[in-house]
Amino acid sequence: MLKHFQATPQKQRQISEPPSNEICPYTLLLQTGSYYPQQNTINRWHEGSVFITINPYAEETESKVLEVKGSFGSDSEGTVTADFWLPPNVGEPQLVKIAIKSKFSKITKDPLFIRRITILYDEAKYHFPAKNYLFPHNELQDKPTNGCLPFLLVREGAGKLLHQETENFVIKARNKDLEMTRSMLPWNGPNVEERPKLFPGFAGKQEVRSEVTENFNKKFSNNKAGLMALTNILDDLLGVLPDTFSKLEEYAAFIRHNGDEQGWSKSAVHRALKVAKVCEDDEEMGREMLCGPNSGVIRKVETVGDSRWESGVEKLPEYVLEGRSLEDVIKEGRIFEITHDYLIGVPHGGKSSKLLTGEKQTWYVVPADCMFYVKNNKKLVPIMIRLENKTDGSKPTFWYPPKPETDKKEHENLRWLLAKLYFGSAEVNTQTLCTLYARAHTVNEVFAVAAYRNLASAHPIFRLLQPHIQGVIPVQLQARKFLLGKNSVFSKFLSAGDNVEVVFDNYFKTFNYRDLIFPEEIKKRGVEDLPGYLYREDSLRHWYLLEKYVTDMVDLSYPADEDIKEDIEIQNFIREVVDEGYRYRGFPDSAGFPRSISSKENMIEYLTAIIFNISTYRAAINSDTFTYYSFTPNAPSSLKLPPPKQDEIVTMDRILNSLPVPVISFIAMDIFYHLSTPSSQNKFYLGEESEGKVGMEGEVMTLAPEQREVVERLESGMRELKREIERRNEGVYFKYDVLSPDNVPITLQD
Repeated sequence: MLKHFQATPQKQRQISEPPSNEICPYTLLLQTGSYYPQQNTINRWHEGSVFITINPYAEETESKVLEVKGSFGSDSEGTVTADFWLPPNVGEPQLVKIAIKSKFSKITKDPLFIRRITILYDEAKYHFPAKNYLFPHNELQDKPTNGCLPFLLVREGAGKLLHQETENFVIKARNKDLEMTRSMLPWNGPNVEERPKLFPGFAGKQEVRSEVTENFNKKFSNNKAGLMALTNILDDLLGVLPDTFSKLEEYAAFIRHNGDEQGWSKSAVHRALKVAKVCEDDEEMGREMLCGPNSGVIRKVETVGDSRWESGVEKLPEYVLEGRSLEDVIKEGRIFEITHDYLIGVPHGGKSSKLLTGEKQTWYVVPADCMFYVKNNKKLVPIMIRLENKTDGSKPTFWYPPKPETDKKEHENLRWLLAKLYFGSAEVNTQTLCTLYARAHTVNEVFAVAAYRNLASAHPIFRLLQPHIQGVIPVQLQARKFLLGKNSVFSKFLSAGDNVEVVFDNYFKTFNYRDLIFPEEIKKRGVEDLPGYLYREDSLRHWYLLEKYVTDMVDLSYPADEDIKEDIEIQNFIREVVDEGYRYRGFPDSAGFPRSISSKENMIEYLTAIIFNISTYRAAINSDTFTYYSFTPNAPSSLKLPPPKQDEIVTMDRILNSLPVPVISFIAMDIFYHLSTPSSQNKFYLGEESEGKVGMEGEVMTLAPEQREVVERLESGMRELKREIERRNEGVYFKYDVLSPDNVPITLQD
């Protein structure tokens, strides 16, 4: 716990009526509060009381309803203690029912986050991990209210599989738990207009499980307030900014100016300015492809015959391969490529340009590809760029680096710089829409919705997944509203933003479950030995640490493969991911997702992929978007002139006039800043008290001693990885630390 930023737990004691004959003492410790680092104020919940029933639905052992009064921790941890005398027939606490009731009649009420309940009985401790919000509800209406369940049913201890339960009242509670959750979290219909033709299923309405309430959304990120205020900022900028800048360096000054005006982190601005200084260098471009926001797409080239490169390699300058033949370096595994086929068939954008800039513009969507070469010094550099304006029917053109001694102002260098602009623009569009939104958001929502609907809170695998899936659904609800809805944010700065449904359709035609298995995906792209590939190195370390963590948890939950086959809840979860997520949405072969799992080995792989994709992968491709995409000449979100003809004489004016106007540059950098800045509610694999970061400790629902040992082993491995990354980063110009465990959120909460 981060004591520096959190309130000291407040323990308040409540004592029930005096004892009588043949009654037993029960002490309840009710822990509330969401572990948000509080730097200014401490909020408490004074609205009413918490009502707890021990062993509900049990005919012989159900307790009376116990009212717990007190001043409950809200945004910070707090504990209220209450003592009760209960008859001996209640016995051992196995299940608790938790509800809250307001003492006020006001319409607007606040929810309360129930972290856990500990019951002391017969000199033993019984732990009930809740990790959920409750909203004061109408006790006569046994249904969800304001996105919250009417009450929580929490199983004691490590959790159990359904077929391992022996008590009928516990089984009844599990079924009730899932019944309530499904009623408030349906899938969207198969023909909803808001989704593209090929798009995974998602939550059908905003009444979702309680940790994703509207109140949670309001607290969930101050960053998003910046996005919502964007319109007001633009009103102030229109008519003030110039139509273009007179030189590229002015875009760097623009970052610093906006950072000061908007109150952006000076550390983040400084990193972006470091990129601006060196991004024209070809070795720096290669490094960004290996360590930047879209570093998971590069792949080895095995042949250029009958490929997109066949015409271009004929004019490939000898000096770009250091005197070697292309055939030889391909055999040596030194040629790689990045392509942007997801932009093929996407119309040009710019529908919002008149509203935003005062004039109608065309924002060109150009599928741009780049071939790379690993030099003798082990540095990756671009050696050829292919541009094809398919929308306008233009033939592909090929562009090559100038000789090393070429002056930056000479025509050949400017031609190469302009070609890199179009490639950079394609990078931004595919990274934002495909890598980030489609892969790191929509795919995760399928897992989250299916888990909540099919895994009771008592299920040990739900308790394993809960810290990771808890933020997924509210993030997606906001994303669809602000990023994809009518007048979407994407359409305000991306060339492809007016036609995201075409981009998503292209992406999901090739998406497959096996893409989520990181070691396998690395081999598929042929990049196991690509030098300087820090994204691969750090991601693999995360994968194997998480795989060991999941393995240990699965071994604790499933004594044998047969237990997985008998686990109805987990099989329903797996099946619903396939059916509602992909099969019913038109995905060929259900995008390769399994419809059942019968072995611990496959279960471990499946769960590791979920946790890795939600946490590690998303951090790798999101955390540095502002760093690399805020300097417009490095990665323009749109370009307002068509790509150059092969014989065109390129000038600096041509380059400047191609770039988006400053107001569009501002929109892009503002959005990338807010999307990449962690929410104050983020929880990380490792906490960092000095930075106000809350770690994984305290967020897990796996509370049994043997489960805690597994969590501690994961944290130990993460600490060692952090030390290795710190040693590697000593003295380097660009530190690659986005996958340092203290920078990797365990879920999506920004």
